[in-house]
Amino acid sequence: MRLASIAALLLAALAPAGVVASEWDDYLSSDFQNFVWDEEVRTGYEAYAKQDYEAAAKALTSAIDKGCKDPVVVFRAAYALRGAGQADKAAGYFKAATDQFQKARTDHHYRPEAHFYLAEFYLQHAKYDEAEWELEQAVELRKDFTEAYLLYGDLFAAQGKYAFAAEKYRRAHEADPKNTKPLYNLAVMLSKAGKLDDAKAAIGDARKLEPESDRIGLLAATVAIAAKDLDGARAEYAAIHERSAGSIDALLGLGYIAWRKGEYEEAAKQYAAVLELEPDHVEALYGLGIAEAKLAKTDEAIGHLQRVVELEPKHKNAHYNLGSLYQNKGEFDKAIEQYAEVMKIDPNDRTPNYNLGVIFIHRRRYAEARAYLEEAVEAFGPDSQWGRAAQQMLDLVIQIQEDRPVEIEKELEKLDKDRPGGES
Repeated sequence: MRLASIAALLLAALAPAGVVASEWDDYLSSDFQNFVWDEEVRTGYEAYAKQDYEAAAKALTSAIDKGCKDPVVVFRAAYALRGAGQADKAAGYFKAATDQFQKARTDHHYRPEAHFYLAEFYLQHAKYDEAEWELEQAVELRKDFTEAYLLYGDLFAAQGKYAFAAEKYRRAHEADPKNTKPLYNLAVMLSKAGKLDDAKAAIGDARKLEPESDRIGLLAATVAIAAKDLDGARAEYAAIHERSAGSIDALLGLGYIAWRKGEYEEAAKQYAAVLELEPDHVEALYGLGIAEAKLAKTDEAIGHLQRVVELEPKHKNAHYNLGSLYQNKGEFDKAIEQYAEVMKIDPNDRTPNYNLGVIFIHRRRYAEARAYLEEAVEAFGPDSQWGRAAQQMLDLVIQIQEDRPVEIEKELEKLDKDRPGGES
């Protein structure tokens, strides 16, 4: 779950004027009331009720600067600063609010929320230890604090601690059994942890709450793919498409499943349907391009992949597959340009070295071919698919350089035909 969704949820919960009016009444009867800052507190609350967060923050922080230490006022100032986009300053006031609550109103319901928002700030800045401490305080103070458990899960997910994240999402579900978010997030974490059956069970529970949810259906399809159940995934995407004919995610999913099953005509059809809705959809353009490549529609494939790199110049796979298509057409200069782009984008990717070695064999530039192929063998290892292919090509080059009898074109055609596929 995105942090922004939590923020929006609590913003809606805390903003009503009735809450602010109640705070004002509490303030007037509290030990913190003082004529010096009463007017500014009232002005700040009124501005907050109108969602004028900048004015609210200005008035409330002024009251605090003059000596107001009411933790609710400090909390409200922090929240106003947050609403005004001053996140760093808001964090300082949330910290002050937690300190003031501890000294003055340990049982106030805003105290755990102050810890929560401070944790949210720390998580956004990857200060994981600080965020975890604040969340410990929040859930200790409020055992049923669903949003805090959700954020706790997000904290562990951000660190790749999927089992810990799953446990926190379970706690969120226990705190709010009718909320699908904890179950959805739980399923994601269980899937990442490789517990696919448990993930399916969590998805099933979420579906009981929202039977027609496309979002849950997309997750179910993703888990099915992870379980190598392509038919199950296809059924999920088809159900979404039936409910929501304009769902780009469903069409992309159907295209992907068709691709995985080797149904390239069907894959091309689904990707083309996406492009009818969104002509410059990069993923659909790429999917259509590699489907067309499999269908031997080389020029159409090149056109779509060229559009991909126009829209997304660092799309490594599109550059690589363009290189492969140009190489197959014998347009070696264009192929070399595309492989150079791949290596520029990802210097650690040695896949182009194999292809460049092959190209330079075709051009009878054997020293260069040998250098590229030796690098490819070393990078991939002799036992890998690419490593074995590179070694076979390297053996051919060595044979040629040693003037041993060899039918170069015949051997090249045979080895080149068996080279690993370009699509990915």
